[in-house]
Amino acid sequence: MKGKHAAILALVAVGAVQIAQKERHQRQRNEIAVSSIHQDWLTHLTTHPDLAVLWAPKDLNAEQYVELLNANQQIAALGLRHRLGLARGARLRFLAEYLMGREHCQQYWERFGGFRAQEALSDKPGEKFHEVMDDAFRSQQEDKPANA
Repeated sequence: MKGKHAAILALVAVGAVQIAQKERHQRQRNEIAVSSIHQDWLTHLTTHPDLAVLWAPKDLNAEQYVELLNANQQIAALGLRHRLGLARGARLRFLAEYLMGREHCQQYWERFGGFRAQEALSDKPGEKFHEVMDDAFRSQQEDKPANA
């Protein structure tokens, strides 16, 4: 009798693990799908400046906005890598520092970092990603000469 109960408990445990894995994989597929739509949209805007200007803040011309959209594209791709578990810890910090070493990424973050913080609220992976990106941005700002 004890053996039967143990076998049943083992089957239940295996089933629960499989359900959890399926749910995690579905969340990952959803993340990839949404990210793909976002990347396609950014690609469309960066290759069609005449459309990008329709979405640009009033003080930016199409070329300036396309540069920021390109930065957004790179940052969003890194964000997906983080969500999928492919960029965490020291690797994420390294890649964030690399991106923030680019002037257009710094300009993007300076302008839209606050928006991204709001977007990440109540989303633990999003909040962590924003924190790392913001730290990398601040580090770059501290490293700039005072007259820059």
